[in-house]
Amino acid sequence: MDARTQSALDLGWRLVAATLSRLGALVGRSWLPGSVWSRAFAELRRAEAAARRLLVVLAGSVPLKAVPATGQACIHPVKHRAGGMGGRGFSLFDTLPDLAFERCEGTEAPSDPATIFHSTAGLAARLKALAALADNPSPAIRRMALWLARRCGPRTSPLRPGGPPGVGVDLMDLDCDVVLQCDLCARERLNRPAPP
Repeated sequence: MDARTQSALDLGWRLVAATLSRLGALVGRSWLPGSVWSRAFAELRRAEAAARRLLVVLAGSVPLKAVPATGQACIHPVKHRAGGMGGRGFSLFDTLPDLAFERCEGTEAPSDPATIFHSTAGLAARLKALAALADNPSPAIRRMALWLARRCGPRTSPLRPGGPPGVGVDLMDLDCDVVLQCDLCARERLNRPAPP
């Protein structure tokens, strides 16, 4: 593993740990103001994006002696998404951008979304899944390696097109740089020719 990739791994896991530490105090509350909730989710999405890209990089070093032949039942990483899917684990896939939301006729948007309070249940579930991944990434690395070896289903990449989630949000520039570094290494791994 080259020095640039090792640097991305070190910085990426450090970002995940720092995010878990920063946001851990917030989930002790049941509700958060909209402005705090939005910022917390932006930080979480950024840490999840870094972790997902680290899994792609690490999956390249997993020996796949027991990969089922093409056409057999494949892992479906979307089913392991935390929050909204039973909190079963960390999703291996980036979520695709949502379609533009259209308000129903006759409804009005709130005058100040930052003043609306949001439940922390979804945030807590996703933080729990991310913490479990950070504590023991080996099962997720193996799942990622198996999926990459078969590339089955409608998705051909675990990473969404364009930039990583959370990078467009104005938070900490250094965190953005770390995620982009992880993204570059992951895309290089995805673009590497498959062994014969």
